[in-house]
Amino acid sequence: MKKPCIGVDLMGSDTSPDALLDAILHAHTLESLVLFATKEVFAGRKESELVHFCPVQEFISMEDDPLLVLRRKKNSSLCVGIRALQEKKIDAFVSAGNTGALMAYATFQLPMLPSIKRATLLTLLPTKKREVAVLDVGANVTAKSCDLLQFAQMGIAFQKSRGVPHPLVGLLNIGTEEKKGTQELRDAYQQLLTLNEKERLFIGNIEGRDVFKGEIDVLVTDGFTGNVFLKTAEGIAGFILDQLKSESAFSFSPFLRVLITALERRLQYADYPGAVLAGIDGVVVKCHGNLEPIALVNAIKGASLLVTGAFLEKIRSELC
Repeated sequence: MKKPCIGVDLMGSDTSPDALLDAILHAHTLESLVLFATKEVFAGRKESELVHFCPVQEFISMEDDPLLVLRRKKNSSLCVGIRALQEKKIDAFVSAGNTGALMAYATFQLPMLPSIKRATLLTLLPTKKREVAVLDVGANVTAKSCDLLQFAQMGIAFQKSRGVPHPLVGLLNIGTEEKKGTQELRDAYQQLLTLNEKERLFIGNIEGRDVFKGEIDVLVTDGFTGNVFLKTAEGIAGFILDQLKSESAFSFSPFLRVLITALERRLQYADYPGAVLAGIDGVVVKCHGNLEPIALVNAIKGASLLVTGAFLEKIRSELC
């Protein structure tokens, strides 16, 4: 099988592009890579058989207004990379840059998948049993019931591309009863029941506290609620780890130190491949802006798995 060619934007994050480049060059990834950055970043570095440099003139910063810079910075690393994806020069694109700019330019340059009305951001979270795909986590502040159904279909396709044969779907709500929540959520519940026509995939409403029990594979919600849920979960995990690692607790027991280290490793978001911009005809992965270099390497691996796992083809199949 041909190795996926992954494009990587090294610019625009809170992490030094030099540090990101070093991590990639030392990772010995199996993918073919095209790296986008200003020529200063590549100075003194050498390409290899699998790693190719694409110097650009400029980059988009976190402070830039997404809509303005897309007209003024078309030669930025982000824009050049998305155009390379559009032209099929690369199979997937990874960036830790400006989220708004990435979404705006990707949805402008790349067509939407058939029948999809809105692109969505999808990310993985660890749970007690298995990883859950959460969408939307920030692309759409509001979502109609028909959008939530499409989010579920894309989440199912994502998990199937990762090898989950029968992904179970839950709708984030304030209670498990069918009539709970807003009218939009009650309508969404009825639409999501259509997922059960061939096989039982939709298990119903799920409360936030129950998500981490690991009984579902896909969690569906609007972007506002999903973003709050995601950042709250990350914040609570960080708070608990910090408390456990406080000097008094951490020095108390060797067993406790081992337990905390294992827990920290499991909750480390750098191990997860960023957020996938689902709904467009292309594989685009967005990483945290303040990412550790290893997180970018993992995002590359995640993007590669989406390509080899036929993520886009599986979405098309789910929508038929």
